[in-house]
Amino acid sequence: MGRARILLPLMVLLLVMQLLVVNSQPVPGGSFDSAGEVRLEVGKTALVSSSLSQLEDHYYRLSGVSAGHELDLNISIRSKEGGMVMVSLFTEKKAKVLDEKFVLRDEELRNIPLRWLTEKGGDFYLKVSAVGGSHEYNVSATLLDRRDAGKKEAGSSIEDATYVGMASYGMELSLSGYLAASGAGDDFTDFYVFDTMLRKMEAVRITVLPDAGMSLEASLHLPDGFTVTRNGSASPGKGFTLTLKGDIAGNKTFYLKVSNMDGHGGGGRYSVYINAFNLTAPKLEPKVKINLVDKELARQLIIISVAVIAGMTVVALVLRRKSASAEEWYGAYQY
Repeated sequence: MGRARILLPLMVLLLVMQLLVVNSQPVPGGSFDSAGEVRLEVGKTALVSSSLSQLEDHYYRLSGVSAGHELDLNISIRSKEGGMVMVSLFTEKKAKVLDEKFVLRDEELRNIPLRWLTEKGGDFYLKVSAVGGSHEYNVSATLLDRRDAGKKEAGSSIEDATYVGMASYGMELSLSGYLAASGAGDDFTDFYVFDTMLRKMEAVRITVLPDAGMSLEASLHLPDGFTVTRNGSASPGKGFTLTLKGDIAGNKTFYLKVSNMDGHGGGGRYSVYINAFNLTAPKLEPKVKINLVDKELARQLIIISVAVIAGMTVVALVLRRKSASAEEWYGAYQY
């Protein structure tokens, strides 16, 4: 009897918790204006479940998305009665960025992964529609932090560049960034700004290392936008360098642009290292010791070479004289 008294409150508590979880799920709306809100937080997964009938639209508003965040959506749809289903993702301004259309047979299950890395941030809208049939679906939404240097999202222009510090002799600046692949976001360009204390005989070397399978371009600019130098990956995953000499101008501030060619170079993370060095630093040549035996051998080889060349010269002169005498002899007899 005592055990039953303890178990009964626990069972009631579990039922209440389940009801609270169900009720906490957003109710889908029939339009953008009535969309049910799904509040997202970095590292946490939001779950949504519902059923869908013929000619029915379900709208959800995905909030909490900031610049440099990546939406990771997984939608699983099981068809109770076959028909066409559409899954779409829209920006805050109602611009469609992703669209999936497919036909399901009775009892067929389809999983649809959607990813979008946003440069500007803002709310997104998820739309699930049934043109025909009846279906059940589950949505798993996760927010990933893909921000660039110092957890700040680097802008796509000089005006929105992220400051990364001072490049000076003996000091290294390092940073990492993330760019979206084509069709998986709109973050294709990152701008960084750094200061220098370069003198005429000093230089800055910038090394850019992309992830495997990713190709990048990078360039250095003056504050007015003038391009100082540029370089890029020779092949996917190949790093490259940019060099900035101290005597190119009196500027102290420079802008680094990193791009994956509108996403066509592939998406992923990259690293940048900025080092200042002295152009006049002496280069140490390897010293090879030569013993006395080697010196004597070298002297004998030189003497033999001179003798061989002299002998070849004498032979050539003798042959030339014989040839000239023969021509004179045959010429005298008019051959």
